[in-house]
Amino acid sequence: MRALYFGTYDRDHPRNVQAIAALRHAGVEVVERRAPVRGTGLLGALSVFAAETRLLIPRRRAFDVVIVGYPGHFDVPRARRVAGKLPLVFDAVLSLEDELISVRRRFRARSAAATVLRAVDLRALKLPNLVVCGTDTEARYLQSLGARRAESVFLGADEELFCETWSPVYPFGALHLGDASTDVVRAAAELVEVPVRIAVRDEVARADLGLALGHAGMVLGSFRDSRAIPAVVFDALATGTPVVTANTAAVRELLTDGESALLVPPNDPPALAAAIERLAGDDSLRARVAAEGKRIFETRASRAVLGARWVALLSALTEPPTA
Repeated sequence: MRALYFGTYDRDHPRNVQAIAALRHAGVEVVERRAPVRGTGLLGALSVFAAETRLLIPRRRAFDVVIVGYPGHFDVPRARRVAGKLPLVFDAVLSLEDELISVRRRFRARSAAATVLRAVDLRALKLPNLVVCGTDTEARYLQSLGARRAESVFLGADEELFCETWSPVYPFGALHLGDASTDVVRAAAELVEVPVRIAVRDEVARADLGLALGHAGMVLGSFRDSRAIPAVVFDALATGTPVVTANTAAVRELLTDGESALLVPPNDPPALAAAIERLAGDDSLRARVAAEGKRIFETRASRAVLGARWVALLSALTEPPTA
């Protein structure tokens, strides 16, 4: 099978890195046609226009399916023209309107920008034969917004980078990679004696992330309510490091509280503090959670498993139905 991976997608985003790696691991020939976008404001708008123009230049190489990478909501109409009668898949990950208005709060809910984003979402979700995202929870939401069919493929981890074996170093502590829930982690850190390191964006070089997670006593994920499973959760599981993260419907698709992770209510610093103290003070629990988390990653979110999942979804679109 040959797939055209198409759009203005971010080549370094974990979603695209993992998806392309999983597809290739499963034997899919992935041909990339990417036009990067640079700048913001007027320069960014001109860059988008130029990129979309380049993407429409005819290429004579044959393929079986077109996949629009993330973020690619604006690319879907062009991809539909390129795909023609072939199947079109959009790895949407999320709703653009929801992300920029409800999560990041870049625009007001009743603004003109919100109206535009809603229209972009609707078009991007209705045109593809299949919309893909990271969890069943998100898939149900995207279908409620208009996706004809939405399926989930877990994010997974960069297995070349997160290949360390968990071996915590002294002093034993917790590591959190700063995100939108860092205020919850900071508040919890004030309530515990366990050292909690909060690494701000780019404080840890990407090449050192595997070591940083593998040497932590535990990894603290994200503590806001979300339909996604945080990337750092998959990264920690890949190294076998025990995880504490928010107890959401999305996370429960993968992890079980007290078995493969410790799950706490979102936005609850005292509950997070109690979980940190519990995990730090119980060697046996820590070892069990670490081992089960690693097993769950290998059986449900490894590159081989995700590659097989991608191939099954694409094959259902590309192979003629049996009589």
